Amino acid sequence: MTNQPIQKPADTAAELHPLIAKRWSPRIFDSSHQLSDNETTSIAEAFRWAPSSSNQQPWHLVILRKGNELHEQVSEVGLNGFNRAWASSASAYAVVLADTMHEGEIRDRAETFYDAGLASAFLALQTEALGLRAHFMGGINREEIAEIVGAVNREVICVVAIGMQGTLKNQSDELIKREQQTRTRKAPAEIYSVDSKID
Repeated sequence: MTNQPIQKPADTAAELHPLIAKRWSPRIFDSSHQLSDNETTSIAEAFRWAPSSSNQQPWHLVILRKGNELHEQVSEVGLNGFNRAWASSASAYAVVLADTMHEGEIRDRAETFYDAGLASAFLALQTEALGLRAHFMGGINREEIAEIVGAVNREVICVVAIGMQGTLKNQSDELIKREQQTRTRKAPAEIYSVDSKID
């Protein structure tokens, strides 16, 4: 079994920046890695400086590092399915929240979620720039997590596992199988069109 982390560079139709081309979402993390204060602030600042509609910044980020009581609570009751089997080995969880209200009015969900998604993308790329990995999880218990982090008038969008990528050594067969799956995308024509309508 390899002692090196698996790499899955993208098979792209055009040259991409390495931060994008080499980014993928492992489930195996180095459980001994601790997210430093500088790394934590760097990731959070990338999230903070993302663009948003009318610069309203309708988001909030809660980073919970391993060893913290709230991190343990998210591990125990906040994650669903197979996420429970691997995510706790990551160095931290980044809980992404979106504001549901603005100046006493209910926010437009599409606009809000788009902005939160942009901020999450900045978080992921900054994580990559630090030599770390991020794995977005939708299989979560949103109400439980909202209570754990004290979210009021904010909706839990996702939880991102962040840490140093680990190796296949001493991992379960199921985790190894998932880690070795081919990284794929739909064909370009199924995703985007240029100077034409959608087919």
